[in-house]
Amino acid sequence: MPINRWIAAGLAVAASVIVAVVVYAAGGDSTAPRLPANADAAAIGVDQQRSDPFNIVFDQSTVRIYDIQLDEAGQAKLDANPTAEQYVEGAVIIDGKRYGPIGVRYKGFFGVLRQCFFTGVNTCDKLAWKLKFNHYEPSLRFHGLKRLNFHQMNSDDAQMREVLTYQVFRDAGVAAPRSVFALLRLNGEPLGLYTLSEDIDDRFIADRFRDGGRGVLYKEIWPGNIERLPAFSETIEGAIRRGPEDPSGLREFSAALTEAEQSDDPAAAVFAVLEDYIQDLDVLYSYLAADRLTDNWDGIVAWYCVPVCGNHNYFWYEDALSGEFSLIPWDVENSWRSPSPIRSYYEMPDWDELERSCRLRKVFWDIDARAPHCNAVIHALATQGWERYIEASRELMQDVVTLEQMHERVNAITELIEPHVLADENGPGEIEWRAAVRLLHEEIDDRWQYIADKIAVWDATGKAPGDG
Repeated sequence: MPINRWIAAGLAVAASVIVAVVVYAAGGDSTAPRLPANADAAAIGVDQQRSDPFNIVFDQSTVRIYDIQLDEAGQAKLDANPTAEQYVEGAVIIDGKRYGPIGVRYKGFFGVLRQCFFTGVNTCDKLAWKLKFNHYEPSLRFHGLKRLNFHQMNSDDAQMREVLTYQVFRDAGVAAPRSVFALLRLNGEPLGLYTLSEDIDDRFIADRFRDGGRGVLYKEIWPGNIERLPAFSETIEGAIRRGPEDPSGLREFSAALTEAEQSDDPAAAVFAVLEDYIQDLDVLYSYLAADRLTDNWDGIVAWYCVPVCGNHNYFWYEDALSGEFSLIPWDVENSWRSPSPIRSYYEMPDWDELERSCRLRKVFWDIDARAPHCNAVIHALATQGWERYIEASRELMQDVVTLEQMHERVNAITELIEPHVLADENGPGEIEWRAAVRLLHEEIDDRWQYIADKIAVWDATGKAPGDG
């Protein structure tokens, strides 16, 4: 892909912060998800209480067809205000069965959706879609799922980064969405190849966490940095997506971090707070190992300042039993890039480059950003737990998924989606797709070497970031 298109494609998604500021579940397939504690399985049915428990929807070996059905009035209403994120009534045909009425809308905020309508008309070949089965009929589900998210992969000519990256997070033992490929149609007319990624909702947290999903799910609000832009959420309550509308646990976590930052040894004090409030610190380091191996550069390590500095593309879950927090990745399409766009073209330090200053740096679209280590939590994770990060990375890359296995995954996906990519009139086209897949193999090699070099330095010196 030409460099200018490569940068523009990846950074378009990242720009959402300006305005808004083969393993499937954590722990593997061997442990079936639990029912929520208040579930009445006899009355409601197991399939409706669990999110696709038999991996029928999220079967990575299948490319299923989803045919959205909209009448003229529904389509006109949707197109009259396409960025409103408002549902219209429709239906969907899956495997010959019609589900409806359901809610249908275009999906995404700035980088995914609104950039397509800068001129007032749609300039994107594909739009992302969201289907909500229970919008009109509260009991309607599809294999226990309430929502389906279809992502158009406009910034990924290889057409597989999202699927690959989520799988690496799951490999690492992180509670991360499942993601597969799907063919989308509208009233029988093909829209093209999409990824179908699992929604992070009450079903997701009930399946992944020991409290049965009775805790609080927050979107894109960082402990110790709880001020948000009004365009995203005017209050901390606005970040709550599921569970009791009680942010007191996150407020307490943030207050403890703020106090720790004022101590004589802030990094050690902040790390002690993390040990108290994080559900499993080893899992958090596994998250970091997956995040940095895949170079998920538009996630927790991306700090944009417009004007309040904040990161995005993640969720926190506060466990109802322990009050402790777990991190969940989201929107990971901007991954596996080598050289990293944000570091190579805008000189943004990586999370562990502590010698770089905290001055604001201009990045894409002339917005300000700052080095990730300038956040006290990121700084403490790098300086106080570097050995844990190295060992988590070593285990992930050598024992869980090797470089050879990663290339085998790319080859398997290539074979799976090839006929669909070639038939997709709204996709990258055969020449660009094949070139992008070849480049992806090279980028994976580069990422493996990049992290392997950090492991080698640790093995040789035992020095952590900040040791001098």
